[in-house]
Amino acid sequence: MDNQTTPQVDNSPDPNAVGGEPQTPEGEVINPVSPLDTPPITPPEPAPARVEGWKQDLEGDMANSPSMQKFEDTKAGFNKLSESYLNLSKLLGHEKIPVPKGPDDIEGWTRYNEAMGVPAVAEGYNLPDVEIPADLQGMSFDRGQFSEIVHKLNLTPAQASGLWGVYTQKSIDTYQGALRAREGELNGIKNSLIQEYGDAYQSNIQLGQMVINKFAADKDDNDYITALLSKDARGIRFLTKIGGEFAENKISDFKYSRHSQTPDQAQAEIDAILADPNNAYNNEAAPEEEHQKMVAYVNNLYAQIAKVKQGQVTIPLTQP
Repeated sequence: MDNQTTPQVDNSPDPNAVGGEPQTPEGEVINPVSPLDTPPITPPEPAPARVEGWKQDLEGDMANSPSMQKFEDTKAGFNKLSESYLNLSKLLGHEKIPVPKGPDDIEGWTRYNEAMGVPAVAEGYNLPDVEIPADLQGMSFDRGQFSEIVHKLNLTPAQASGLWGVYTQKSIDTYQGALRAREGELNGIKNSLIQEYGDAYQSNIQLGQMVINKFAADKDDNDYITALLSKDARGIRFLTKIGGEFAENKISDFKYSRHSQTPDQAQAEIDAILADPNNAYNNEAAPEEEHQKMVAYVNNLYAQIAKVKQGQVTIPLTQP
């Protein structure tokens, strides 16, 4: 009995079972995984769609910063932000100049001027000489006054020199333009008078100038009157007519009785009356009526002289 061997039973599933499913010896299908023991698999939720923009990735409250509001939440806005940062980085390496607090910040302006090269005094600008054209030799520019003005405005030497050049050149151009326009006007007047006077044009012009030369008090008056009357053909005709009267000796035919006097003329007449013993004012033998008239006349002369000194212009009196 001891050498009997117990037969072995193979309980493993028969892989050749019907249907291909593992089975017990009794023919039951073995399901290695019970559906009751494994929870159902839940598919993962899809990731939320990403909102376009870059500000959402900023930490903290940086996206709400007023500085960030200057840049759009787009690719172009991000590029602008980057450009701004790079420009700021370049500035950080430069020397800082504090901005003056106001016009009365003397210390601030002094510090600013020193940094910008503004000279301590106006003469420090050393503005260049102005080249005056040959036809404008009487023209001049006050460089000292100009330097004082730009110094009060805290201009740098480069700014002052540039403004000086523009100012002087513009003035020269304007003056030359006025001269050219004046020359054109005179040529027009000359041509019209040549047509009117013919061969007598030159002699008539000389007559007009003769009148000015005779009665002008000095050269300045002469130049002023000549420039004034030569602006228009009517002025030249007027001078020519007077000159013609002189040339033909017709001035003696010009009669005029003066009915007004200047204070000096009135005083001279008073002096002449008082110095004349035969005048009714002084002559005791003169009729009383004539004497009283002369007394009244002299008194009026004195009164009118006093009025002129107070603002009156002429003395409209004639001797009785």
